[in-house]
Amino acid sequence: MDKAKRYFKKIHNQLETGFTKAYKEYGLTSTQLDILLYLSENPAGENTLTDIASHFGVKHTSVIHVLKLLEKKGLIRKNPVQGTRAKPILLTDKGESLCRQIISKMERQDPLLDQIMFAGLSESDRQHLEKMLGQIYRNLESDAFRNLQNSNVPEPDSLRN
Repeated sequence: MDKAKRYFKKIHNQLETGFTKAYKEYGLTSTQLDILLYLSENPAGENTLTDIASHFGVKHTSVIHVLKLLEKKGLIRKNPVQGTRAKPILLTDKGESLCRQIISKMERQDPLLDQIMFAGLSESDRQHLEKMLGQIYRNLESDAFRNLQNSNVPEPDSLRN
């Protein structure tokens, strides 16, 4: 099963590198792009720091740095809502325009990416893969996985000195 985990990591790295190269012309990293697209897809939502961190399953501190960079680039702004500590994060006009350009490019490239990624897989294989990946994702969102991350698991005897 270690091999499967390594493949997940390699696939993630390949996609991350590819998206970063593909959207470098916009001056964005893959992570910055992910957050912009999230904001674009959820314009009516609160879109607070907590919402974004929760959506991506990361800590607030991981998101804060990216948001500062996006704000510095003039792509997002915080909505100065009175009486609330959690400020909604919004796309600026520049950010909305950029998202439209990127989404248009993605819509043209997605079919090609699918052809490359899933070459050699039948439609049945693809559906089965999607189902399995969904189950793995749900397993990793479980309390059991969170508890494992927070527990002090004893070392196997072979690793002790």
